Amino acid sequence: MIHIEHLTSVVRVYASGCSYAGGDEPKAVATLSRTDAGEVEVMAAMGRLGRADMRELARALAVEGVHTLVVKRRTGHGVPLGRLRKTHGPFSYYEVSLHAL
Repeated sequence: MIHIEHLTSVVRVYASGCSYAGGDEPKAVATLSRTDAGEVEVMAAMGRLGRADMRELARALAVEGVHTLVVKRRTGHGVPLGRLRKTHGPFSYYEVSLHAL
């Protein structure tokens, strides 16, 4: 018997009226990495993820049982609704409860 666990995903965020199926350019792209059953780290994000985008991402991940997002940012740059978890070198790690979104 085997069990395959999917740990990494790519999320693409599109402007209103644009889509992956339409071949449009996303306004933001990020890698999502599961760090445990209920936690996902948002990594290597490029572009602009606004509050509405984060809420939509939170809703989609909550359906999969995720309750916490971890976001790594350069120290001095916060995360809306995020709580500082730790600072390591030039980066700060914030956790965002999906219930807060």
